[in-house]
Amino acid sequence: MEESTVEKREPKYKPADWHTDKCGDILVTPGTFGRLPYLKTLEDVDFVVAGIPFDSLTSGRPGTKFGPKAIREAYGGIGYVYGTDIEVFDYISGVDYGDMEVINGDTKQSFEKITAQMKEFLEAGVVPVILGGDHSITYPELLAYRDSYGPVSLIHFDSHTDTWGGEESLEFPSHGNPFRNAILTGCIDPKTSIQVGMRGIMRDEHDYDFAHEHGLEQIYAVDLHKMGVYEAAKKIREKVGNRKVMVTFDIDFVDPAVAPGTGTPVPGGFNSWETLELVRAAITGLDVVGFDLVEVAPNYDPTENTQLLAQKIVAEFITAIAAKKAGIKEYKYIEKK
Repeated sequence: MEESTVEKREPKYKPADWHTDKCGDILVTPGTFGRLPYLKTLEDVDFVVAGIPFDSLTSGRPGTKFGPKAIREAYGGIGYVYGTDIEVFDYISGVDYGDMEVINGDTKQSFEKITAQMKEFLEAGVVPVILGGDHSITYPELLAYRDSYGPVSLIHFDSHTDTWGGEESLEFPSHGNPFRNAILTGCIDPKTSIQVGMRGIMRDEHDYDFAHEHGLEQIYAVDLHKMGVYEAAKKIREKVGNRKVMVTFDIDFVDPAVAPGTGTPVPGGFNSWETLELVRAAITGLDVVGFDLVEVAPNYDPTENTQLLAQKIVAEFITAIAAKKAGIKEYKYIEKK
């Protein structure tokens, strides 16, 4: 892989020094993501990490409103990344923006607040990295992307399609229909979008009809296991091309033996290496304008392994932002055939 020709710079905001707990003159208190400073600023930053502790629209077990806090507190960091060959904070600056103001039990007001805050990020040219929360939050996020960029392409890692429902879906949103609603309201271009890891419980053979009728391609879990992560990454990259992309990651993409802390776990998923390698190989170098990671419910995982992996996935999202800034076009280890 060619080295970056983009000039390195000293970021204004980066993880705190391990010895002083400071970022410059700012004392970084425990509990922020990746030891980033907690600041409500959009100046001199390339990305923000923001939590959306909302889980009013889960269909089964609640608890994802505790996800943002658990992911922030999980062990891990952001620094030099071997496979991408980049020192992340040589190229980007970022902060932990804290949690958005949402009201569990008041979906309408919460969604309006999410969309408004997301628009503020995007209008400032900042890449949002969102910690959920249940998957319903992705729909109001996508409304902001639509208003800022027009329909975006979507890369959706999940065990469920989340396009269920009928004519009532816009009136009654849930974590089972955000992408149905996103298609109906022109937030995403389904023909340049892709869902990866599908294997969830189906009521009948027609469960995926809405997605297929609108041109939304899916890589089923059984096929992903057979083709491997590098071939899947190539399919994903070919699908979205050079369009603006939003990446959404439901932690139940991962097998519950590895990440049990979620409300709707589905066996037959993927281990941590497969997950991380697929994310790296798929998104490095793409024009990704935002990310979210959802459905972490730490109350179902006393081992804390779920939030540990979630923290690492989010760190890979941030690495991809740095790689894009550095002009890196693809992941170093993607197989050449």
